[in-house]
Amino acid sequence: MNHRFELMRSITCAADDLFQRLAVGPPRPGVALIMRESPPPAISDPSPPRYTVFGLDVSGSMGAVDYPPSRLDGGISATIAHNDARTRVCPGDRIAIVSFSDVARVVLPLTPIANRRRITWALRRLTASGGTHIAAGLQAIARIFENKRSSGRQRHAILLTDGHGGEPLEEAKRLKEELRVVVDVVGIGGSPNDVNEELLRQVATTDPDGFCHYRFIDDPQTLSEHYSQLAQTLFWHEGRK
Repeated sequence: MNHRFELMRSITCAADDLFQRLAVGPPRPGVALIMRESPPPAISDPSPPRYTVFGLDVSGSMGAVDYPPSRLDGGISATIAHNDARTRVCPGDRIAIVSFSDVARVVLPLTPIANRRRITWALRRLTASGGTHIAAGLQAIARIFENKRSSGRQRHAILLTDGHGGEPLEEAKRLKEELRVVVDVVGIGGSPNDVNEELLRQVATTDPDGFCHYRFIDDPQTLSEHYSQLAQTLFWHEGRK
C-alpha cells in the first residue's frame, strides 16, 4: 500500500512539474522562477450613492382601505421595502421624507439609510387628512435638493399620490432640469381614473428613449415590489411588462 501511495505521489509531482515547464518554460540557470499572483479585479459600484426623497400624499383619500389596511399604509410599507433593498445595495445612501396634502412638510430630513428605526418611526407617524396639493410636495422636495447641489450623488425623487390637485408642472420642470433629479411618480387607487394620469406623466422624468417614469399600481404587493425595483436602478423599465 505504501509503495502504491509513493508511486502515485511521484506521478503527480512529475505531472505538476511538466505543466509548469509547458506554461512558463524551463528556468534559466541562475535565475529564480518567481510566480506572481494576478491582481484582484477592479470593483466598480454598480449603484452609486444617492439622495432619495420620498413624497407621500397624505390627503384624506389616502385613508381608503383598498390597500389594506389603507392606501397610506401601502405607501409606508413600500417606502420601507425600498429602504431595506437600497440598504443592501448601497448602505451609504441618505433619504428624506416629505408628506403633502393641502400643505407639505419635511417629515424627515436627509438621514443615513442605515438608520432604519428613525426612518420607520417617521413614516409610522403619518396620518391621512385634507386635500391634495402636488405642487406643494414638489416644492418641499426641491428645497431639500437645493442644499445638495455639489454632492456628486445621484438624485432621486419618488412621488406617490392618489389625487389630482395642484399645478405641479413648473416645480416638476425645475426638479428635472435645474436640479437634475430623476423623478419617479406612482399613482395608486382603485383604478387609473382615480388619478390624473396625463398630468402625472408630465411630472415624471421621461428618458431620452421616450420611456416615462410613471406607473399606476392597484395593489400593495406590487407597490412594494416596484419600490424595491427602484432601489436597484434609476432605469427600471428594462423587462417591464
